[in-house]
Amino acid sequence: MARRVRKHANPFNVDVRLERLVQEQLFGKKAALEVDVGCGAGDYILQRAITHPESNFLGFEIRKPLVEAALARARAKGVRNVWYFYANIHDNYDFFPLGEVSRFCIQFPDPCFKKKHWKRRILHPLFVRQMGKLLPIGGEIFAQSDVHPLAEEMYTFLDAECAIKSILPPDLRAPNPFPERTEWERHHETENEPVYRMLFRKITEPSGDIPKIPFRDTNPLRASSPNSEIDRILGPYSHQNNGKDHLI
Repeated sequence: MARRVRKHANPFNVDVRLERLVQEQLFGKKAALEVDVGCGAGDYILQRAITHPESNFLGFEIRKPLVEAALARARAKGVRNVWYFYANIHDNYDFFPLGEVSRFCIQFPDPCFKKKHWKRRILHPLFVRQMGKLLPIGGEIFAQSDVHPLAEEMYTFLDAECAIKSILPPDLRAPNPFPERTEWERHHETENEPVYRMLFRKITEPSGDIPKIPFRDTNPLRASSPNSEIDRILGPYSHQNNGKDHLI
């Protein structure tokens, strides 16, 4: 009988601390590194790893059965430049050596509509600052969502960080700049449903305070009209992470 995997999981229930990454030990070579945060079944970066054998790929996921299945698929296909970790990336910023991650991907994250679950959202200003520190100049952050208000919030968080600059139109309607697709993205394309995308590139080192932008209600049934939030700056940002927030 197939093992049941929860669609939603609490990231605060995952208490795994990873040792510092040494690419040569994990992959047998040091190379440009792409990280898929909340990689789900891991098919996207498996496709990327097969297409780009010169690079290395990591997936982070908080549902252990998905990680185990993804590793098994990669090994069955003989793909050695991809690895998956059962871990909460927000507890493991120190895992990454500075300048080794060439791209972070955040794709179709759980929208966490309930207010008590807002703190579970993957993307927030603290994480944007951490990615800005870890990336080299020219490194990228690629993000997409099928929930328009959530995509607007994600864009707002990214656009507020002075170290990175958007290289796609701010209307979020650009086609995917990469040929690989997640399973959920392929589903939306088949149904001719919209996907909202953003791609940011690091142009300088982060400086100053982390932008103070709060979470907001991203439920499409309650959120304000589309295109009204991109440039909206709200009150003090207070991200609660059970005492686990930390900076590099």
